Amino acid sequence: MFTSAKTLVLAALAVSLIPVNAARAQSQQSSLGLVGAWSVSVTLTDCNGAVRGTFPSIVMFSRGGTVTETTFNPAFQPGQRSTGLGVWYLNDDGTYAAADVAYIQYSAGMFNAGTQEITHRINLNRHASRWTDEASVQFYDIAHNKLAHACATATAVRLQ
Repeated sequence: MFTSAKTLVLAALAVSLIPVNAARAQSQQSSLGLVGAWSVSVTLTDCNGAVRGTFPSIVMFSRGGTVTETTFNPAFQPGQRSTGLGVWYLNDDGTYAAADVAYIQYSAGMFNAGTQEITHRINLNRHASRWTDEASVQFYDIAHNKLAHACATATAVRLQ
């Protein structure tokens, strides 16, 4: 009896060491979730479908829930917009939410000095190599009076 119990334990151990089927395996990136740096392609709209511009950005999601972003939106003058800083978290439905704020440091073109505040709803693919985003963009003056609103969609790929 002792030998058969020992054999059963060894058999169970051997089965637990069999590699997982490759079709069920996740990429190493999936364990990172949203954490990492991303190359982002942004499409800005008037929230009614009219495109106002497309441009690249880089976004970094850090462990602990902070986000840092920078953009190459040609609508801003050089040095007019600061780096955006904010927070992110995982929603109960498996999507991610993020919010970041950047300073508009001086009035020029179509932007007044104040802040740009962006809220995001991000859908990460199952391999954590790409995501899509639907965002709301608010502009405020220095006294935090709302000046303008826009919408954005984005696609992103993880920087390697």
